[in-house]
Amino acid sequence: MKFTDITIGQKADLKKIFTKENVLSFAELSGDHNLIHISEEFAATTIFKKPIVHGMLVASLISRTIAEKLPGVGSIYMNQVMNFKLPVFYGDEITCVVEVIELKPEKNIVTLSTNCLNQNGKVVIEGSAIIKKID
Repeated sequence: MKFTDITIGQKADLKKIFTKENVLSFAELSGDHNLIHISEEFAATTIFKKPIVHGMLVASLISRTIAEKLPGVGSIYMNQVMNFKLPVFYGDEITCVVEVIELKPEKNIVTLSTNCLNQNGKVVIEGSAIIKKID
């Protein structure tokens, strides 16, 4: 999609179910072996009572939605703001919704709202991104 095809209010979304295997792979790749993510025994002693998915793993769904859907190929991150609102647990289905909220045509800059919701429609990540679109 070219910058000129993007309009304010345009939306795109992607869904993903986060599994224990995803979490273990991310822990290996990132080096983040925090027990809250990988140990059921440890997690049982916390306020969550069970392991939670790494916030940054969930946030990667935002990056994927931007790269694959809107604005799509040729998107370069300039800024990302995220507020983590609720935990994500193994097996949760997360939907990332991005929406165009501002355009700066003189610089091919797109500002997006970037929100992730769980299968119950509750916001787990609330945020925004500034993207430079390279046509």
